[in-house]
Parts: sequence; C-alpha cells; structure tokens
Amino acid sequence: MQESPSKCIVLLYWDKTTWYALGALTSSLQKHSLPYEIIRGDPLPQIRTKLDQGLHVIYGESSRITTIDSLKGRLQLINNQISSPNLLLVIGGPHASGAPEKILKMGADYVVIGEGEATFPELIQTWINNKFRYERLHSLPGIAFRDISGKFIQSPPRPRIILDEYCPYSDNKDFALHPPIELMRGCSFRCRFCQVPYIYGNPRFRSIETITKIVEHYVQYFKPLKTSVDIRFIAPNSLGYMEKKRGQPNYEALTKLLRRLTQYEIRLFFGTFPSEIRPEYITDKILSLFDMIANQQFSVGFQSGSDRVLKEMRRGHSVADGLQAYDLMVSQGFTPVFDFLLGVPSETKAEQWQTLSLIRELGKKAQTRLHYFMPLPGTPWKNSSPALLSPEIQSEIGRLAKSKIIMGAFAKQFQIAFKDK
Repeated sequence: MQESPSKCIVLLYWDKTTWYALGALTSSLQKHSLPYEIIRGDPLPQIRTKLDQGLHVIYGESSRITTIDSLKGRLQLINNQISSPNLLLVIGGPHASGAPEKILKMGADYVVIGEGEATFPELIQTWINNKFRYERLHSLPGIAFRDISGKFIQSPPRPRIILDEYCPYSDNKDFALHPPIELMRGCSFRCRFCQVPYIYGNPRFRSIETITKIVEHYVQYFKPLKTSVDIRFIAPNSLGYMEKKRGQPNYEALTKLLRRLTQYEIRLFFGTFPSEIRPEYITDKILSLFDMIANQQFSVGFQSGSDRVLKEMRRGHSVADGLQAYDLMVSQGFTPVFDFLLGVPSETKAEQWQTLSLIRELGKKAQTRLHYFMPLPGTPWKNSSPALLSPEIQSEIGRLAKSKIIMGAFAKQFQIAFKDK
C-alpha cells in the first residue's frame, strides 16, 4: 500500500553560503507535490514536532567545504538525540558529491550526488512508497548509501538535466526563494582546483526565452516590495553564455540577452559575484555591451601572477591576458575585482612573490579577493597539499590587507586547508 506524499515533510536547512541551491530544490519539490519547510538554527525542535505529528521527515542540507564542520555537528546532534524509522537525513551539494562516503560517515543516511532537482524528489518518493528496498536503490541514479550490511554503494550517475525544464526559484508564499538566476551550469575549462566541471560537466545553457520569463516573475514578485528590482546571475563564466567554441564569447547571444532584459524596469547586474568572467573573454567589443548593465565592477578570475602556475592550474589563459583585461577595463572606466589563488600545489616562494607583487601593482585601480588553495573533493587536486607560506609572504599579505588592497576570507580558507592535514 502506497502512502500519500501528504504524510511526509521535507525540512531544508537554510545557510547563508548554500541557500542558492534551495531555490531549484524547492521548486522541484513543489512540482512533485512534496511539502517542505525552510528551517534555520537548531533543527531538533522542528524535526521532533513533525515526527510527533506522525509525519515521515526528510531532513536535507546542501554542503560546501566551508560548511562541513557545522554540517557534521548538526548530523551528530540529530543522530544522538533522535532515533526514528520515520526520519531520513539526506545531504547534497558539491562537497557531498565529491566525498559521499565521508558524508555518510558523518551520519547522513543518503547522499545526492550532482544535480538534485530530479534525484532528490525521486529518492523521497521511493522512501515513501517502497520503504527502500535495497535492490531498488541500486538502480536509482545519482545517490550514495550504505546497504544493510554496511557496504558503501554508489549508484550510476544521473544524466545531465536540461536547465529549461527546471525552475530556479520557489514562489511558495510561506517559503519563497529567489536566488540569482542560473544562466548556465558546467564549464568548458578544467581548472584543477575547481569542482564545477567535474561535477556538472560541459556547459549547458538556460535559453533567453526561459530567462526572460524568470525575470518577468522576479519583477512581478519584487516590484511591490522594493524600490528597485535587482537581477543577478549565477555562472562560472558569464561571458561564456551560449559560447559555440571555448574561449570565444558569443557576442550575438550576449547582446540579445542583455537587450531583452533591459526592456524591464530592473537594475541588471552582470559579471558580478557569483558570476565571474574570464580575462581572455574581455575585448573592446564585449565591453561595449556593458553600457546596458548597472554595475561598474566586474569579478575577473586572474588567479596567479605566474604563467607556470596558471599552466599547472589548467587555467587556459596567461598573465598577459589578465593584464590586457585590466588595461581595457580601466581605460573605459570599469573596475576589475580580481580573484587570485595562493598556495596551489608546487607553487614556489618566488611565484608567490610574483602574485603578491602583481596584486600590489593592480591595486592602484583594481580590487583583489585573495584566496588560499583548499583541496576540494572531486577535483584533480583533491589529495594535494597546499604550498606553504613563509613568514615573509604572510607579512606581505598582512600589509596588503591593512592597506585594503586585498579582501576576502583568506585566513579562514588557510585554516580549512590544513584542518585535516
């Protein structure tokens, strides 16, 4: 006998660094008529309340390397305080996708690997209707779990989704979520430090028609609430939207997209976090499009002042490309916000000085977010140790920070990088 989805509730944990994922997930839950609530803080009271109401409870979180300690703490708390066959702990997100067995050891019952829009609802419906016969789970794509004997099982990967078939926001009146609009998913480059291409593969694009409909909804939703409606995007490389060949921006598609959206009463932000741009995509022709957008600052992935390190990263651009982007943008009144990554494997002290010297020089007219290399699961450098920083290098970083030439969470990333070493 099947049980109605009304007999279950999905409790999704809201975190300021992972909540973008909840927009797409909650939209998909709505599509499958699966009830959900967004929760914050201590999850125990909400879980207990729902269990006391006789509901099957699915607790879910999205994971990143920066949230893994707090996630571990919540899973331990839940497992220590609640024991119920009607509770299921499901974790997804990039960290879980890259290290599913580690997440299971922390106390999760199931891990969703990769894209969760299709997998998560199917997992829930399988639990509700079939009570998890293990032979069924082996064929449910995109998950990891332990079978009845405790053996780690990872099912076959799920085929990539078509973005136009999935809405990126939730209009639930009680738990509405409107994150930046995802233009594309995946990346054609294969940077060794980045999870995006290894989790999501080559880029897939949301069509201009679909993006337009999403923007129309955002305008309708936010117009009564705010004096201005800001539209932002998610993309690993905004200027790669609809590209036909890697490294060559599709000027016609970008023009069509921006012109279409500027017809609405919005402030359009493009090429800002979380949708940076690559330096070699920046040309005079591309910069001519920026008159249609609101921002004057742009996030640009420069990453290193050493060509050898850039090659080791598999970045696909040179220091000269970054400097050309800087010159073009500054000459036209734009401010680059460069991302640099220090401490990548095999980086020498001399190469670290090259990067810091370049940052100081660029700091005259640009801004810099400095990051420290963290070996991310699922990447080619997942088992690599960060390059150490000498006292002299650390002192220079302190001087750059004090002079407000660099910003970012460098110190926190430094601690995370060596936490398990």
